[in-house]
Formats: sequence, structure tokens, C-alpha cells
Amino acid sequence: MKKLKFTVGLCIGLCFSLLWACSTSAPQLNSFEEADAYLRDRLLPNIQVASETISDTDAYNAVIPPLEDYVPDPETYPLYGAEPTNDANTVYVELYSSAEKANAARDDERWLVDVAEQFNKQQERLPSGELIQVGVRNIPSGLGAQILAAGKGKPAGYTPAHALWPELLKADGLQVETISPALVSSHAMFAVRPEIYKQLEKEGEVTFDRLMNAILAGEIRVGYSNPYIASSALNFLYTSLWRSAGHEQDGKPLTLAEISSPEVGSVFNAFQKQVVLTTPTYLDLKQIWLRDEMAFDAIVMAHQSYAGLIAQPGFDEFAYVPFGVAETSPLVTFDWTTSAEKSALERFSAFATSAPMQQLAVKQGYEQTEYLQKGDFPPIPSGDVLKAVQSFWKQRKDGGRTVYMELVVDTSGSMEQDSRLPALKEALRLASSQINPGNQVGLVTFNTQPTHQMYLAPYNELEQKRLFTAIEQLRADGGTALYDGLAVGLNELMTAKKNDPEGEFYLLLLTDGKRTDGLRFSEVESVIEASGVRVYPIAYGNVDEGELSAIAAIRETPVFTGTPEKVQGLLKDLFQTSL
Repeated sequence: MKKLKFTVGLCIGLCFSLLWACSTSAPQLNSFEEADAYLRDRLLPNIQVASETISDTDAYNAVIPPLEDYVPDPETYPLYGAEPTNDANTVYVELYSSAEKANAARDDERWLVDVAEQFNKQQERLPSGELIQVGVRNIPSGLGAQILAAGKGKPAGYTPAHALWPELLKADGLQVETISPALVSSHAMFAVRPEIYKQLEKEGEVTFDRLMNAILAGEIRVGYSNPYIASSALNFLYTSLWRSAGHEQDGKPLTLAEISSPEVGSVFNAFQKQVVLTTPTYLDLKQIWLRDEMAFDAIVMAHQSYAGLIAQPGFDEFAYVPFGVAETSPLVTFDWTTSAEKSALERFSAFATSAPMQQLAVKQGYEQTEYLQKGDFPPIPSGDVLKAVQSFWKQRKDGGRTVYMELVVDTSGSMEQDSRLPALKEALRLASSQINPGNQVGLVTFNTQPTHQMYLAPYNELEQKRLFTAIEQLRADGGTALYDGLAVGLNELMTAKKNDPEGEFYLLLLTDGKRTDGLRFSEVESVIEASGVRVYPIAYGNVDEGELSAIAAIRETPVFTGTPEKVQGLLKDLFQTSL
């Protein structure tokens, strides 16, 4: 009987082992330790990994050419309303507009598009008889400023979310003339989950200072965006540094010397420790929140966009706390704007600020809130101070923690199509200049099998040369062992996490196709969830985003869409915000 029991027990054990070995799904992993063991003992032994790392000698001898700061092509951004014309009887004026009011794809973000379309139907003419037609190009405020400063685009006008961006352009040497200080009014704010807000209310009125104190005390997790691009992020960064320097009492503007003061640095470092995720724009954060309202306790955004947020099911009780300079969407022109174009923009500005168009704005979330009516805003600083503020953020944003980023890049045969690989290689080279020294970057490529191209190491001049050389050698061939590459990248990051538990860990996964070889998503899903690694999926080309969305949902990140035309800007933004 004992022998029979032993035989039956052995058979059951063998059956469970065989079932686990044959399963295409990972077991439920409830901790980092379980995920690490499962990845190391069950998945990696079945993956053939090649190594083509660059020697120190080859890296040392590499020559990095001068890198120009990448500026996107404005023609790659959508244009609404009228289009350019050669008709001598028409004055065509194009505006670069901030995204929250020029996105025709969303009903709550298209106010200026609607205004332009209605204006164009009016068939208004200048006193000289020419027909006025307006085109609106949807470009985030910060990117629009970068394009203008680089001279890569010369629209007739520019209407960012607030007046800080024109000050930055003045610091870059542009002559800026204001046609209208305010096309429509909004302001920056923290949107706050109702449970968090009600907890703060127990101690009285929830002011910006009260909220900031709770954040700095480690009680509130924040979603933030890139102050080089996002208006509300730049607004918050300037406002928080201005308050940290003690100017809420005296009303004076922030100075260059104060940015490097211990008081300012202490507040900034404490805030950064509470930042759960930084994305290129707050619209990315908003979409994550709509997917999972527990992803953040509060996010920095614009009030107009908040009005759209609380209209969504389950978000009607979310509260807000205002701050910063008013976001009035000024309209400015430049020294290249002709007198006819300026006259046309003056007519358009009058139409946009008319009562019917302002009533339309209210329907899309623009309103004269109590904060705007009070008018107690920080002073507008010089562009030189704002440039220093952005640089301060870039250098100090990691809060003393090391960032580890594994680049997991598809080099399957399909990457030869449509110049995908050459564009990606150029994007990686240019984005490398955005990596802070001391952070660590690794590179894993995958086709039919994964290949180690560069192991994690503190980033310095030698490592940048190593990365450049590795990028230059990338070739497209073979199948798509997507999850084999992901598993190899995860393993290196998880090994680093065991040595530095306080670090920040990211994996950038770029692919132009579906998995054809190796592991399946179900085999790595629970490993990602328990790994402590945030995965940024990039759909590069015509990719079914279903599985990439599932990957992003595990650790609450957006799926970024890349094309050969836009991948340089996308990687620059991601490296700037993460590395």
C-alpha cells in the first residue's frame, strides 16, 4: 500500500511538472522574488541568446559626429481648417496651436478648429479685397516653440497655452508681437482623486499649499509631464520653484540665482520622489487615468481638459486645485509675418473672442473659474529664467536615483520596409544626447532570437560611443521573437534592481510586427506585472496594437505610436522624460 501511494504521488507530481512545462501561461507570481525565479529558472533556459557587444577598444576609437538638437517637421502634424493656396486673392494664415484646443479627433479638444472652420465660412475679406482663410496646425506648445526657435517652420501666428512660451522664444532671439493676450481662458491645476481630496478637506480648505505639503510629505502619488513640451508641466515647474524661493509673499519674479538654492532644490527633490510616471504630455496621463483611476492620486493638467475628464463615467467626483499663471492662449506673430497676415489675424482674433465663440468655448470646458476671476497669478519671468528652469528639471528630475533603461528593439526582416531601420538608428543616435550621465542604458535586439548588443552600465562618453557603434551595426533579418527579447531585457533590469532597489527601471519595447517565434505574451505577462519594471511599448509602423496595449496596461503606461517620420521626436521625448 505504501508503495502504491508513493507511485501515485510520484505520478501526480510528474503530471504537474509536465503540465507546468507544457503550459503557455506563467503561474500567478505574487512577488518580485517569484517573478525573478520563474524568469531565471523557467523561461531563460529555453531562450537562445546571442551576444554582439562592442569592445572597449572599438568603443574608444569610435567618433561621434556633432549632434544637432532634433526638431520635428511641422508638416507631420495635422492641419485643420483651410490649406495653403497660391490664389493671389486669398490671404492664407497658418497658426501653430497648442494641442488641447486644436485636436479635431476629440470633441473636448477642438475649440480652435471649430472657430477656424466657422470663420472660414464667413468669407471675411481685408479692406483691400483679399479673402482671409485660416489653417490650424495641432502642435503641442513646447514642440511648436522648438520648431519656431530652430527656424524650421514660419507660420503666420502661434497660439500656445500660456505666455511663458513666447518668453522662451524671445530668449532665443525671436521678435514676438502680441495680437491678442487671450483667445480663451483656462488655467493649470492638479486633478485629484475624490478620496484624496476629501481626506485633505478634513483639515480645512484645500489650497495649492496644502496639497503640495501632502505631496512633499509622501502622501500623494503624482503623474507629471515633460516641461519642455507640456504647458501645464512648465507652468507647475515654474510656479513651484517660484514659491519655494519665497516669492508668494513678495510677488517678485524668480531669478537665475535662486534656482540653484538649497531651499528650491529640497522642495523639488521631495516632489520628484512622489512622481509615479512622467509622460511627454498630460493627455497621455489622462488616458492612463481613464483606464485605471488608481494609477495616480493626482495629475498636473489644464482645467479645460479636466472638464472633459469629469464628464467621463466614474470621474464626476474628481476635484481640482488650481495654480500658476493663467493659460489664456495668447496669439502672437513674428518678424516674418506680413502686414496683410497680421491684419487677417487681428480679424480672426476678434472673431475668436466674440460672444458666440466664447460660448462655444464654455461648452468645451473653458470657463471663468474663481481662480481666473481672482487674478492672483505669479509674474511672467524672463525666457532666460524659464530655460534655466527646464534645464534644472532635466538634471535633477531623478531625485538622486539611478535610472535603468533597457532598449529592446525589433530587427526582424520587416524593419527593412519603408526605411524603418535607418530612421530608427538615426533616432537612437540623436536621442542618446538626452541621457543624463550616471544613468544606465542597455540594448537588446531581437529577430528570430534576442541578441545582447550593450549591457547596462553607467552612461558616460565611452558608453555613448559604445551605443553609437552598436546602433551603426544593427541589421534587419529574420523573424520576430518579441517576448524572448522582452524576457532578456527584463532579466537584466531585474538583476540591477536586486542591487539597487531604489532605482527607476524602464524597458522601451519597439516593434513593427507581431510575435512569430519564441515565447508568447501569456508566458511573460505575470513576470512584467511583478518585475517592478515599467514597459513603454512603441508600435512602429502598421502594428496591431492589441497586445502592446495589454503590455502597457500591466504597469499603466501609454502605447506610443511611431513612424519613420516621427520616431526621432518620439525617442527624444521618451529619453528626455525618462533618462
